[in-house]
Amino acid sequence: MSPLSRVSLRMGSSAASSSRLSVTAANRLSTISRHISSSSSVASDKATQGSTSSKMSSHDDLVLFESHHNARLYQLNRSAKLNSLNQEMVNLLSKKIKNWRELESCKVIIGTGDQRAFCAGGDVKQLVLDLKEGKDTALPFFKSEFELNWTLGRLGKPYVSVIDGVTMGGGAGLSLPANIRIATPRTIFAMPETKIGYAPDVGSNYYLAQLDGSVGAWLAVTGQELYGRAVYELGIATHYVTPNLLPTIINEITQLDSPSLQQISSLISSYTSEPSSTSLSSESSKTNPDGYTPITGEIREFLDKTFGLKSIPEINNALTKSQNDDSLSEETRKWAKKQQDIMNSRSPTSTAVALTGYRKAKESRRLDRTLLNDISMATAFAGPKKSTEDFIKGVSSVLIDRSSSPPEWIPGNLNDSKLSSSEISKNFFPPTKSSSSSTTDEIKLDLQPKSSSKLDSGRDSTWNQFRKFGLPSESLIKSFVDGYSPGSGAFALTEQELINQLLENDQSTLSSQRNKEIVKIIKQVISKNCKKDKQGYLEWK
Repeated sequence: MSPLSRVSLRMGSSAASSSRLSVTAANRLSTISRHISSSSSVASDKATQGSTSSKMSSHDDLVLFESHHNARLYQLNRSAKLNSLNQEMVNLLSKKIKNWRELESCKVIIGTGDQRAFCAGGDVKQLVLDLKEGKDTALPFFKSEFELNWTLGRLGKPYVSVIDGVTMGGGAGLSLPANIRIATPRTIFAMPETKIGYAPDVGSNYYLAQLDGSVGAWLAVTGQELYGRAVYELGIATHYVTPNLLPTIINEITQLDSPSLQQISSLISSYTSEPSSTSLSSESSKTNPDGYTPITGEIREFLDKTFGLKSIPEINNALTKSQNDDSLSEETRKWAKKQQDIMNSRSPTSTAVALTGYRKAKESRRLDRTLLNDISMATAFAGPKKSTEDFIKGVSSVLIDRSSSPPEWIPGNLNDSKLSSSEISKNFFPPTKSSSSSTTDEIKLDLQPKSSSKLDSGRDSTWNQFRKFGLPSESLIKSFVDGYSPGSGAFALTEQELINQLLENDQSTLSSQRNKEIVKIIKQVISKNCKKDKQGYLEWK
């Protein structure tokens, strides 16, 4: 079924005959459908552009830019490399994003990739090849990339990222700053840096630190992949739809005159579709991306306790002990064994840097501080005075030589004393004094626009906003139970009263399926974190 036919069916015959399906709107929808479904076809049909739609780049460009009414769209266009970022792409995006940020006629920005990938990350393979030839391209690349990550987090207008397909590393840096992040069954999300002797950067820890419990620490340390629905249920994405609906959704967003974030969120939520009973019969995986996330119940409790520990040796020891812990279910013990096996294949140094970076982001609650930590870390991995050779070893083994055996990491043991928090902080996160520079001589960050508050003077103005338009977070539910959330009232709530208030808070009442998903999350959180008195009123444990 064509995107235009889907619009007709969804809106009804009377709506379909209205001005929303005028020739201009139909042309725009046709253009957008091609824009997100095929890199080569996006630039092939200038003749179909309506008066409110204009082409702004050629098909040879690594990033394509389009204007539709008050919306501006970018599409990453390096499909042969899964849209992995190089310096030219970062430069193109930086220039355009800065322009759009200041452009009054730009009311919303939408970022897309193609059917295979939004963005698989930075092109670290080329960076390491350059390092081996004595070319210093890595640090300039990281500098410009991190500055772009900051700008995307400071747009001051609605930003929607369509994370359809592979979204990893640098792709997270482009997509996570978006207020609204749309996942599909094709989405594969990960911060896989510890596989290659590096650690999560691009400001990602600022966003991972806003996930429930220790889920963000687990993702950062292990580099685990999330598939489809799990990306949405765990809070990385705010919305989840089938890929065939994306052209229609983007078209409707572009038709809004002055779109608010709530408008856009409600629009996308109305397209939430019910998963099949078959897919929900088993957990989310590469072969069943529409299944439920396994990170619930006892596994989730164990994850929080274990990955909430302060150091990699502590986490490793906890994973070892758990496998002989009869108080845990067999499922949880198997899960723990799998996590330890994964960590044993990663660079021990990288896992320790990943954990420390995550914990520093959760402590500072600031994007500027997180990015400054990232550039210090990147310098320690790839600068002239490296603290480790694991980055070069890892990329060479995994991406260049395609070796079947893991690299010889140094140190090679997860219990090594060099992995203590103090050692890692000293070698990878030296202190910085201002938001615009680092203590190293090699590189400085120019974060524009400048932060409205002084570095380390308190939490970022965007802290706790990452989950705002997604499924409710545990912290949001707790604020309603405890009565300190605006609108929650001063009285204790029953389970049904809590559900009613959170559904009203979401304001996505157009979709019964979205409401079902919200209710499911609320009940899971209540079961894990609340107790009820004799009258049924909730109290947080």
